[in-house]
Order: sequence, then C-alpha cells, then structure tokens
Amino acid sequence: MASVASLLDGLNPPQREAVCCVQGPVLVLAGAGSGKTRVITRRIAYLLARRLAQPEEILAVTFTNKAASEMRERVGELIGKKAAAAVVISTFHSFCLQVLRKEIEHLGYRRNFSIAAESDARTLLRRVVEEIGAQESFSPAMFQSAISLCKNSSTEPDLDKALPVRSETEEKYSEFLPHVYEQYQSALRAANSLDFDDLLLMTLKLWREHPRILDRYRKQFRYVMVDEYQDTNGVQYALLRLLVGEHRNFCVVGDDDQSIYAWRGADSRNILEFEKHFPDAKIVTLDQNYRSTETILEAANHVIKHNGARREKKLWSQLGKGRPIDWLVVTDDEAEAKKAVEWLKHIQSKTGARYNDFALLYRSNVQSRPLEIAFRQAGIPYVVFGGQEFFDRAEVRDILAYLKLIANPRDEASLLRIVNVPRRGVGDATLHRAHEYCRAEHLPVTQALAELLKRGEAPGPAEKGLREFLGLVTHFRKRFREEAGNLKGLVEELVVAIDYHGELQRTSKTPQQALARWQNVELVVKAIGDYAAQAAVPTLSAFLDESHLNTDQDRFSRQERRQTGVTLMTIHSAKGLEFPFVFLMGMEEGLLPHERSIRDAAIDEERRLCYVAITRGRRHVTFFEALSRVKHGRERPSATSRFLKEIPEHLLKQHLHAVREMTAEKLAPTGTKRKPRKRTKT
Repeated sequence: MASVASLLDGLNPPQREAVCCVQGPVLVLAGAGSGKTRVITRRIAYLLARRLAQPEEILAVTFTNKAASEMRERVGELIGKKAAAAVVISTFHSFCLQVLRKEIEHLGYRRNFSIAAESDARTLLRRVVEEIGAQESFSPAMFQSAISLCKNSSTEPDLDKALPVRSETEEKYSEFLPHVYEQYQSALRAANSLDFDDLLLMTLKLWREHPRILDRYRKQFRYVMVDEYQDTNGVQYALLRLLVGEHRNFCVVGDDDQSIYAWRGADSRNILEFEKHFPDAKIVTLDQNYRSTETILEAANHVIKHNGARREKKLWSQLGKGRPIDWLVVTDDEAEAKKAVEWLKHIQSKTGARYNDFALLYRSNVQSRPLEIAFRQAGIPYVVFGGQEFFDRAEVRDILAYLKLIANPRDEASLLRIVNVPRRGVGDATLHRAHEYCRAEHLPVTQALAELLKRGEAPGPAEKGLREFLGLVTHFRKRFREEAGNLKGLVEELVVAIDYHGELQRTSKTPQQALARWQNVELVVKAIGDYAAQAAVPTLSAFLDESHLNTDQDRFSRQERRQTGVTLMTIHSAKGLEFPFVFLMGMEEGLLPHERSIRDAAIDEERRLCYVAITRGRRHVTFFEALSRVKHGRERPSATSRFLKEIPEHLLKQHLHAVREMTAEKLAPTGTKRKPRKRTKT
C-alpha cells in the first residue's frame, strides 16, 4: 500500500485539502476536468493508509458502471487489487439491488424478483390501459414517463406533480394517472418484479420500515462518498441521509454547473443547499482544469455566469490559451452537415488528428440525420451514439425474456413477450383469462396457465402450444438450477430448443437481416459466456441484473475501445466524456436553448447543458449555426442562440464565407439583423 506522503504527491492544494479532510460532512465543488476522480480515489487510499477504516467500511457511489470501474481500478493501483475489491464502489442502482437481493423478503417479495426493463414496464402499462378500456385514448409511454418522474422526484411519489397540466390532453392523463399507477404497481408486485426506479424506492422503504436492517448498514459503512452529487434525486438524497445519520462522515463531490438531468428527477438543490442540510460542512473548491485550453474555459465561464442559482467558481487552466472558438454560420441544416465534413478535414490537414478525436454534439437526436448522410457521402466512418442499443433489439429481448421467465416464473411481462415466439396459437382471450386467474389466486403466471390447461380452458391450438411452452420453461428452470456452472451451454441448448434460428428466418424480411439478427443472438450467448468466465459465482439472475444496470455511458465506453470513427451524440450523452475536437451543432434559439425549455422557463438548465458541451473539448471547440432549419416538414428561419451571444467577441472567430452566395431573399425571413463580427475565409 502507498504511504500517506506519496498519496498527497502531485495534488494541488485544494485537492490535498479534499483528500485529508475525512471527518464529518465535506462538499467538494469539482469543476469540469478538475481531477475529481483522482481526489476520490486518493481519499479512499488515504483513509486506509491512516488506518481510519477497513476496506469494507467504505462506500463510494457514482452514477455509471464506467465511473465505478475506473475508480476501482485506480484504487487498486494505490492499495492493491485485493484490498480494493473489498471497498464497495458501485452505482446507486447496483448498490440498492445488492441490498434488496438480501433483504427484500422483509417487504413481501421473493429474492428471485425480476428487474422490469423499460420495454417490460411498458408491456405491463399497456395491459393496465387495456383493462380500463382506454387503449385508443392513452399512450402507455406517457404514463410511463410520468410515473418514473414522480418516483424519482420524491420519497413519496407525488402524482399531482408528475404531469404538468397545460392542455386538455394532459388533464385527461392526470385524471387517470393515480388509478394507472396503482394498477401498474399491483401488476409489478404480482409478477415479483421491480422497475428500475423501484430499486431505490424499495430500499428506502426497507430502511424506513426496518430500523434494525438500516442500523446494520450504518455500522458497516462508516465512510460514505458520492460522486456527481448534483445529479442525485429526492430518493437518493433520502437514502444517503439515512445511511450517514449516525457518523456523518459524508463526502460529496459534484458541480452544480453540470446539473442537466432535472427532466428525470435530479434536484440541483441537493448540492446548492448542502450547508443547510449539514451546517458544519467543510467546503472545498476545485477550479483548476486539467483538460481544456484557457479560451475554451473562458468561453464556458462567460456562459454559465449568467445563471442565478449557482455556486460561484471560475475554471482556469495552465494548458495555454489555444486558438479562438470558430463560429461557422451556414445557410441551413444540409449546409451545416457538409460544412462539418469540410471543417473536420481542414482540422485534420492542420493537426494530423484521427477521426475518433472528433465529437459532434447536438441537443436533439433529430439533428443527426443530415450529419449521417454527409459523412456517408464523404466516406468518413462514424458512430451514432444513442441509437438502438444492443439490449433493446427485438431478438436480444426475446432471448432475455426466456431467461427472465426461467429465473422468475411470476414475470408476466416476459411471458407475454415470448409465449408466442415462435408462434404457438395462444390467443389474447386465453392470456386474459390466465391474467385474471393469476391476480385472483395470487399465483405465478406460469402456474395460472397450467391451471387453465387442467380446467380445459385453453381450447384448440392453444392447448398444444401451452403444453409445449410450459414444458420447455419447466425443463430449463430445473436444468439452470442443477447445472449452474454451465450457463453458456444451457443458453445454447435453449436457443436450439425453441428453434430461434428458424424463427428469425421465417420473420426477417431478407436473408441478410436474418443473418444480422442471428449474429446478435450469438453475441448474447457470448456475453453470458464472458460473464460466467469472470464471475466468482456465476448465476443466471446475476447475469440478468448486469444486463439491466448498464447506462448510456457504460455502453459508450465499450464502443470507445473499438471505434475508429467520428462520434455523433447528444450533449446529455456526452457528459463525463472528453474529446480533443468538439463541434457543437445548432447554436440557435429553439435548439440550444430548446424551444420546450424556452416555453417552460427552464433556461438555466439549458445554459448548464451548453456549459457541459463546451467543456467536453480539450484542444478546440467549433460552433455551428444555421440561418434556417427544417422543422415539422417546413423550412423555418433561425436566430442565434442567446448562449453564443454571451461569449465575448475576442474569444470567437466568426466565419460567414459559407453564406456569401445567399441572396437577400434567402436572408429576409430570418427577422434578425446579423452584424458580422469578423469576416474571414474558411
């Protein structure tokens, strides 16, 4: 293990202060690129080096598996892999899942509960909406979004605040929401399932209702650290307050200027009001940036200072001034895409940069389409991050649904997905009867179907199909229980038993599509093989848990290791990442800030989003602005983003060369006078 002195080597004074202040509540305000991961990992090692705690008495919580993995690796380099493995470094949801796997029986659930993926939750909500006879009037997705928001925003879900009522449609949804919520939670419980948000809520419920269990976790974790504290929601805050209530050795690291997830329940007040919650808190500010040039940071500082409710900090760097931010003004979104290709090649010719040194960031996914077309035409490799993810593909979800039903016979959403994959002739009427019987008798859905067979209530082809299906599930449930060490082999057998290869050939539009889908199935089999090879005690449930707990950034980190092309992604997805060259697309009112945020007076969060985008750049940032853009099928004029106007002229180099051919007729509809700052040739 490293010595105490060596752990402090190379730290600047505020970083050293954050590492050494280990008693009581501590707030570390860590600006973008200020070395916060270094501080957290050194702090863990410092606690151990000074023998203030044992490894298992330290809990470090963050938001992505990528960040947790990086922390664990760095801690291992400082204290040794064996000691690092004993420190609990986890995401919020992974930690709560571990708690519930041990303790959930106290809440009336079985330990083999399933995690309902987003698609599973929507399946159950669709069933609930059908039961109230409103499937033609309501979107399950709208209810799903409202339920998720109210679960994340409060320790007691407040349905009145989940749907802002601004129209007759929203008023209609708001009226039905309490009933839908109640029936949805009932369906989840009957299926012995929790949705993603319930992992947090149920852990909170467990600790509140069972103080002895809470006391056990309090005694275990004597030091608690939280990364990205500005992204915590009401439930996460309540969990942390309960956990640190005795010792109060609580260190949080975050940056209110990077709080960009209010739309999913994050509450920036948790970090802004930290001293209110912990009056004796120590505050340490990390404002030296080790990532970006002075120009990039000065531009970001000028944008974010216009927000009112924030903690004052000003990022600075010793990496040199760097060149001004280039501001390219073009005619429309098609010209913007072509100019992005041209500008990228220009930078490459000057710097020798590789394609994967570039990231094109945008506010909305719809902005990626013209960019993709332009890159394809130019023969430039690219990766669109935020498209359909691997675990969201139909064929992957089918195989996982079989595995989830084998692990949890009450998983109704999984059964509904695969009872007719391949076709078995089981109709909706039979499934509805089973559903009603399941609820009335409190039976697993598979047992309810078996009872229907006994009573002769599955007529015609459904009887044969159900017998085959239930026999298959029962057979493999027994096999997975008895042959736990052969996970990969059993999944391979399952795929053959259901003739899934034939199913793909029957249902795919082309042989090429069938082949591509089959290759995805093979990747599932490989993934479970990789998991089994790495896990100390591999289980089917643990593999399924792992497949549900990956975040967007975790998926990007896997892509990042193998991708050699340009990255296209939303600004939200880019948080926590960095690139040598960043192109910020669509610097216009209505895009950044988004028109919805302008309407809802949520400009502060949009400004933080712009700040996050700018600070992703290491060497250089380029802004793109289009004078018109196609919206809802029509070309409409655009106005310069207010955030761009907040940046001083000396930090910008504007290029109007791209629009020199535009006629007065083309410019007239914009309604804005554009006074060029500096006309330069590109």
